[in-house]
Amino acid sequence: MCTGVEIALLTATGASAYSSYQSGKAAKEQYRAEQRKAEVQNIRNVRSQIREARLAQASMTNVAAQTGGMGGSALAGGTASVGSQLAGNLSYMSNIAAENTAISNAAISQAGWQSNAAVFGSLGQLSGTIFQAQGGQLSPEARKFLG
Repeated sequence: MCTGVEIALLTATGASAYSSYQSGKAAKEQYRAEQRKAEVQNIRNVRSQIREARLAQASMTNVAAQTGGMGGSALAGGTASVGSQLAGNLSYMSNIAAENTAISNAAISQAGWQSNAAVFGSLGQLSGTIFQAQGGQLSPEARKFLG
């Protein structure tokens, strides 16, 4: 039969473990929210890059139309250059987004492992305390459980 001290220790450890679990869960949610925020910002940046490229190409086309150079190689080269720069920028942004996602996923995983470590640390402390409270001897219930 468990003593009052053992019951109190078990209750305190349970509360500590649950608190650690909840804190880890909150940390994971925070990292996920930050990850979603970064994804939205990346989408905005991509759209902005595309818009700026289209405006630059339209401006070149407008100038070429006004100056009579619509079929010239300068217009073709200029618009192709803007398109090429856009592709490079989007590739770079995609690489950065992938790295940010990997970092966020690692932080989410770390929060989970840290929470688990705190929970199991609490359980280990409880076990040690109960063992010491029993005078370093296993209780009859523990002996039955361990066989």
